[in-house]
Amino acid sequence: MLILSSTTDIIRVVTGASASVTVSVAAVDNTSGTITVPDLPPLAPITTAATTTICAAPASGVQRNVKAIFLTNNHATVATTVVVQRYNGTNSADLMGVTLLPGENCILSEDGSWHHHDAQGGEYTYTVPARGCLGATGVFAETIPRELCPEVNSTIGASGTLFLQAIYLNAGQLVSNISISSATTAAATPTSNGLLFGLYDASRNLLAQCAAQGAWTWAANTIKTLAMSTAYRVPTSGLYYIGLLQVATTIATIKGGTARTGGQLGGLAPILHGTSSTGLTTSLPNPAAAITAGTASMYAGVS
Repeated sequence: MLILSSTTDIIRVVTGASASVTVSVAAVDNTSGTITVPDLPPLAPITTAATTTICAAPASGVQRNVKAIFLTNNHATVATTVVVQRYNGTNSADLMGVTLLPGENCILSEDGSWHHHDAQGGEYTYTVPARGCLGATGVFAETIPRELCPEVNSTIGASGTLFLQAIYLNAGQLVSNISISSATTAAATPTSNGLLFGLYDASRNLLAQCAAQGAWTWAANTIKTLAMSTAYRVPTSGLYYIGLLQVATTIATIKGGTARTGGQLGGLAPILHGTSSTGLTTSLPNPAAAITAGTASMYAGVS
């Protein structure tokens, strides 16, 4: 229950980007025991980073009971943070903060609970990771725990061949960046736009990828972190794949785990790592081809 009882008590929302956030609020007013419904029409879409009042203060002597709040990001490509605040003219209190990807919404229901839905209307569920992550600052998931990775110099696939490495992600995590480290061999004579990092689901459907890198380089023993063009909110805990594509005369070797003697365990379903689509140039396939299991594994971190 959210009660506004002062003529300065309002509900507002702080948007963090130029998306297109629509807002609707439902409330009832109590004036000395008389219940009325205030006229609170839907607001015009919020299309800038701004602080916007979404529920006005009640009149003197009136208690306004906010029953529900609906926030939806209708922008086709731009994600935005939204923070719902209660403000009394002097101080503010954050009630809820969330990143809304395109098509997502966040709802305050009548029972006082908040619900975050993906673009298909499915509700996000959040789970606690089974183990802590000791990745670099900001990294919340790794293909190989950083403290256990032997940093073996691994030749991952070949020029123009997609390499896929399994990673476990938890529902609710927001994949904004992928980090991969080269090993002792630098990339030589790279093809323009021929370096791509991506995120795939267990069926090898492309979920997110970095922007084209143009004229790229990758020195030896260097961690490269690439941002996803559109961050991806993980809807379901489980198996995903990190994709790496290099197109160059000599591709960079990658830090990974110790090569397996035959790869039979890693090759059991679901395959943990191996090569996929071949003959690629400047784009990631969607979906990717079936994985051919290999003996080399790749370290990657997600932030």
